[in-house]
Amino acid sequence: MTYITSLKEGKEDTQLFGGKASNLFTLLKNEINVPPGYAINTKAYTLFLEESHIKSFIEEIFVEEYSPKEVIEISTKIKNLFLTSEIPSNIISEIQQNHIKEFSDNDEHTSYVVRSSANYEDSSSFSFAGQAQSFLNIRSISEIILSIKMCWASLFSPQILLYLLQLNKKGFNITPLNLEMAIVVQKMLKPQVSGVLFTANVINNDKDQMMINSTWGLGETITNNTIIPDLIIVKKDNCDIVKIAIGEKGKTSIANPKGDSTILIDTEQEIQELCSLNPSQLRQLHTLGLKLEELFKYPQDIEWAIENNILFALQSRPITTLPKN
Repeated sequence: MTYITSLKEGKEDTQLFGGKASNLFTLLKNEINVPPGYAINTKAYTLFLEESHIKSFIEEIFVEEYSPKEVIEISTKIKNLFLTSEIPSNIISEIQQNHIKEFSDNDEHTSYVVRSSANYEDSSSFSFAGQAQSFLNIRSISEIILSIKMCWASLFSPQILLYLLQLNKKGFNITPLNLEMAIVVQKMLKPQVSGVLFTANVINNDKDQMMINSTWGLGETITNNTIIPDLIIVKKDNCDIVKIAIGEKGKTSIANPKGDSTILIDTEQEIQELCSLNPSQLRQLHTLGLKLEELFKYPQDIEWAIENNILFALQSRPITTLPKN
């Protein structure tokens, strides 16, 4: 059994690799710039659950219904089980071998991002996107292993367990064990500009427009609402600007130069009031949006970053908020 696949060699399979990794495989096959890396499939997750006996514990617990307070207590207990259990040695060995193979050209300053790729996460029917965790600026194999366990454990976060309770009240029969998680490990970019591109205007659901949020540094300041990003709306057919609103980009997220994770710094005063995208970069994003919407045959929510003037797609998933018509 092989548990790990290079992103440039993988084939789309949402049950085996989740939505995020499967879409990254597709992006690379279509010559879209994606940071290099590898995916750890859901078989590794299920083997870990079985060998650590966490699966049997979960099966026993979730035969009953719980109050929100009890769900939080259960979530904490499960997270502790994940963190104190060992990943099977054959999986760790395969991670080590693939990591060396994939990143042999990198130096000691290279860091990595560990991201979740759940089998339901990027579905157009459910909104799990953003609920599982990612870990940025990870520097060693041992920290990657810990981050993998943290990603797996995030499938049992209070938010996801409560969301499952809501879904089941609406008639969906999904238990925590229906969810499986693959993992993506990639080289960490140190971008000058990052953001989110929607290939439809999600404010008014206009599919003839694209909407872009952008900011300096890493895009996590947008996804966690730390700053007000720049807002740019363009016409889909010709990239003509419909609207630009310069955001209050008072903080910039960067890789922590002294350790793991990221830090917030004050954005330089002279660039706070500048648009974080120049006209050339805007055209590149517009072209990317057209290509990915055509590729996936549905309006896309695309995370992107620009490092040294090269545009990278970090992920692409369907926009879940558009009316179904």
